[in-house]
Amino acid sequence: MNYKLILNKLLAYNNLPNLILSGVDTIDKLSILMDILIKKDESPPISLEKHDIKWKSNKTYKIFDMNNVKNKNSKMFFDIINEITISKNYYTNTNRIVVLNNFNNIHVNIQNKFRVIFEKYRATTVFILITSRFNSIIGPLISRFLLIRINDDSRKGKRSISRVYLNDLPYENKSVIYDKIYKLSNINEIIYYSQFYNGILMNHQSIYDTIYRSITLIECITKETLLQIKQLSYKIEKYNIKNIHRELLLLFLNDLTLSFSVQLRICKLVAECEYNYHSSFNTILSIENFIVSLVTVFNER
Repeated sequence: MNYKLILNKLLAYNNLPNLILSGVDTIDKLSILMDILIKKDESPPISLEKHDIKWKSNKTYKIFDMNNVKNKNSKMFFDIINEITISKNYYTNTNRIVVLNNFNNIHVNIQNKFRVIFEKYRATTVFILITSRFNSIIGPLISRFLLIRINDDSRKGKRSISRVYLNDLPYENKSVIYDKIYKLSNINEIIYYSQFYNGILMNHQSIYDTIYRSITLIECITKETLLQIKQLSYKIEKYNIKNIHRELLLLFLNDLTLSFSVQLRICKLVAECEYNYHSSFNTILSIENFIVSLVTVFNER
């Protein structure tokens, strides 16, 4: 099934049904959806917060991260949802779109509250659930939605994305890049590997190896190295490199030059920084802080 073609057609349809986008965790389903929604409404979303609930919003769509919605704050969350969905969207002739990302393992109590909302506000709002665990959604919700399974691109599809950036390379070099991208599902990571292939060809380093090496080569925090960290942080954010905290942690834990106490400090640091990253709307600043902290701990070993 060509899910991109189907999504484009559905999102251009005035009577859009509620949707569930399902697929493995390595596929960035929100980015796939946003590529289409941005074309539908080019006004940039703004970050909003009310009662400790954060979301992104523009004239067409609202995006919530359901990882931040628990039983203890669910009443505040549903108050916000009711405010959003109670009236028609007067900015456009179409219904507003509410995207509920990471709809994985949401508590049954919260899912049951959605049953009434999905039915009651169908005339004003289209809901799109994004999940990596389709079976975690209760049956009464599934029956109100159209399911679209987002599959990983084929090897041929990944090569076609990468080849745009590799035209001048001989085939044997292209093959090295292709072997790397076959393991990736995120299109932005595929583009990153394809654009910045020099390090990969020289030593077969992954994106994470390259970032790790860049961090360990910084001996102290200066005006010049802060600029280098800003540029590195921008690349990480621009290409939406997933699992950056986990992968860097593994590389530091495998560094035999680090003492056990330093590795413990890095574990604690990575956990704090990953939490801050997911709870912050200024993600680039969060990444910069993450790298600065790693450089500091690494050089105090």
